[in-house]
This record gives sequence, C-alpha cells and structure tokens, in this order.
Amino acid sequence: MSRRPFQPDDEDTGTFLVDVFKIALGVFIGGLAAAFTYEAILAYRAEEAIRKASAEIKAQNARTNAEIAKQNELNQQAREEQRQRAESLRAAQAMEARLESERRQRKEDAWAKFHQPSPNCKLDSGTAACANEYMAARKRFESQYVDR
Repeated sequence: MSRRPFQPDDEDTGTFLVDVFKIALGVFIGGLAAAFTYEAILAYRAEEAIRKASAEIKAQNARTNAEIAKQNELNQQAREEQRQRAESLRAAQAMEARLESERRQRKEDAWAKFHQPSPNCKLDSGTAACANEYMAARKRFESQYVDR
C-alpha cells in the first residue's frame, strides 16, 4: 500500500472556505449570544439588588414609623398621666383649702362663743384693760381649743 499525500480538490477548496465561514459565523453568533446572556444576567442581578434594597428601605421605614408611633403614644400617655396628676393635685389643694377654711371658721365660731367681752369693752375696746382681757382670753382659748 502506498500512501498518497493529501491534495485538496478544487471543488473541496470552495467548500472548505464555506465551512470555515460557517464555523466563524457560528462562533460569532455564539459570542453574541454569550454577551447578551451576560448582559441579561447583570441586569437581573441589578434588579434583584434594587428590589432587596427597596424592600430593606421599606422595612426600615416601617420600623421607624412604628417606633415613632410608639414614642408618640408613650408621650401622649405621659402627658395624660401628667395632666391627671396635676388635676388630682389641684383637687387635693382645693380640698385642703376648703378644709382649712372650714377649720378656721369652726375656730372663729368657737372663739366667738368662748369670748364675750365685758360691757365696758363693748363700749370702748381700745383701752389697755380690754386689750389685756382679750389677750388673756385668747391664751386660755388657744390652750383649751381642740378642733373637732
């Protein structure tokens, strides 16, 4: 057997170039497809990152709004409690003033019943004797008086 060297036919030369062109065209189209796929993947990743960031921002806003609402509610409760304390303090002060007024009135009534000035002091209360009588009666009254 003898070997013969490869010699392309003239017909094969035309088809060889067509085949090379087909391969080059296939590689080019494959490269374009790969580039478009890569761009699509990058776009998808960017959209996902934007969605995640948007969801995180919305969640943070919701948490912040909830915290603000809670703080406002606590502030409102504190203001209400402070108002109630002030109201109860005013009521207690009014009650204390009323009781003090009643106590003073009872004491004045008791003093009026206790001290009856002499007829001379009723006519002229500016004398030293009347003043001494008044002071002595007042001392006795103060030592004996018990509020009931």
